[in-house]
Amino acid sequence: MMKADYLERVRRYSFFITVLISIFIVFKFLPASDERYLTLSLNGIRGIYNSAWVGSAIATLASMLLSLPAFFLVKNAIERDVQTGVGQIIATTPLTRWMYIMGKMWSNFVLLMSMVAVLIVSALAMQLIRGEDYSVDVADLVLPFLFSTLPTMALVASVAILFESVPFLSRGLGNLVYFILWGFSIKLSTAAAHPSEDVLGLSPILKQLSSQAVERSPQHQGHHISGISPLKGELVTYDWNGIPWTIGMFLERYSWLAAALVIAALASLFFHRFDLMRAAPASKKARARKAAKEEPMAQPVIVGNEATIKLTPYTHSPGRSRPALTLLMELRLMLKGLPLWWYLIALILIILGLVLPVGIVTEVVLPFTWLWPVLIWSAMGTNETSYRTHQLIFTAMHPVRNQFIVLWLGGVIVAYLTGSGAMVHFAVTGEGERLAAMAVGGLFIPTLAAALGMWTGNGKLFQLIYMLMWYLGPLNKWGVVDFMGASTQSLEQGVFLYYLPVTIILLIIALLGRVHQIKRYH
Repeated sequence: MMKADYLERVRRYSFFITVLISIFIVFKFLPASDERYLTLSLNGIRGIYNSAWVGSAIATLASMLLSLPAFFLVKNAIERDVQTGVGQIIATTPLTRWMYIMGKMWSNFVLLMSMVAVLIVSALAMQLIRGEDYSVDVADLVLPFLFSTLPTMALVASVAILFESVPFLSRGLGNLVYFILWGFSIKLSTAAAHPSEDVLGLSPILKQLSSQAVERSPQHQGHHISGISPLKGELVTYDWNGIPWTIGMFLERYSWLAAALVIAALASLFFHRFDLMRAAPASKKARARKAAKEEPMAQPVIVGNEATIKLTPYTHSPGRSRPALTLLMELRLMLKGLPLWWYLIALILIILGLVLPVGIVTEVVLPFTWLWPVLIWSAMGTNETSYRTHQLIFTAMHPVRNQFIVLWLGGVIVAYLTGSGAMVHFAVTGEGERLAAMAVGGLFIPTLAAALGMWTGNGKLFQLIYMLMWYLGPLNKWGVVDFMGASTQSLEQGVFLYYLPVTIILLIIALLGRVHQIKRYH
């Protein structure tokens, strides 16, 4: 089962695209000596691109960044069996829940390690391409991956299976929870004092890199290696010989492999074994309320000796469409089913945006304000596929004019409503530039969601790209991806203005995606 599952998944376009993007990131993560930025450096000081440095740098990159898209890539193992009907066949076999979950977990792990193998080959190629040291030491190149990346991928594989098995974590909420755990793991691992705190296996590598860099620059005593930073002045390099690995270090690190197995075993307890009624839990009271609300089934009316069904007469005469009413209904669909506490937290964020100082609103409140509706936006353009209503929607009269435009407007309204507190605050205090940045950001986010949703049919890619941009830009103040003007630097550079033409391009892409969908049913 594991072999068949693995072979089926490596043939997918999503795997191929993820591998290509990973290779590109490896290429950019090892900049040439004449480029004006550095990675894993301390005040313009970095190691020579030998096997030890390149292996450690790419292994660190894989544990930190690959662990996010890897989760989205493999978090569909059980869902795919449900959709294809294979799960119902498996349910009739003697295969136990534990064996099935373990098979899926190891399939996830082997798939992710295949990507890591590609990264190892890419790291070797980059060492030779940069040409700072042509001598290849396979142990120095590979051991950082075995220490840091291998247990990380095992954890990602098991957590993905756990989230699929737990009903309330199997969809968008689970993706958001994992993103929070991912960010927390990076913070915890980079400052870990003990292997039990180092989830991603980063601390020994970063500490060794920092200590040797400080030896070359004593005035930076107590400072640490930074991820990506601009190169100011001349580049200084040194020969870094790697970490003196010990068996004890690997035994401590591989305790996380045992944790991955425990997580997979826990997932088997929640696994529904393709009993879909169990997969959609509901209390007896909830089921009783639902049954009470259901209308009784219409009974046939007997006329003579024949049974005929009388249809309700259609009394509405044809007329022009009512876009305002359609928009209102679209907003109701977007906001339908959200729990009361979602609205309460959204209201709190609006109030905080109104009353707190401008600086705090911009740097703290605003990023979280537009993270909160991410699951609403991620459904844009995907509900037709998820609920199998595409044949009705795409064959209706004027589906682009009557449905696509109001869908996009609904997403924009959600952005402006949730960000209304900060926007009103900026307008009252005369912060015109910040207000303009929010106006552009409120257009960009739902447009990105619609474009990706129209072409992929699900919200995973939008969730991945948006949350990664949100983490790097608005939260960590990396100006290039700060699409909402959450940092003073990006406002001064006018970064948000570049997102206006990007939004227009994305809107055209989304429109073409919807037209492509419609043509399939005409």
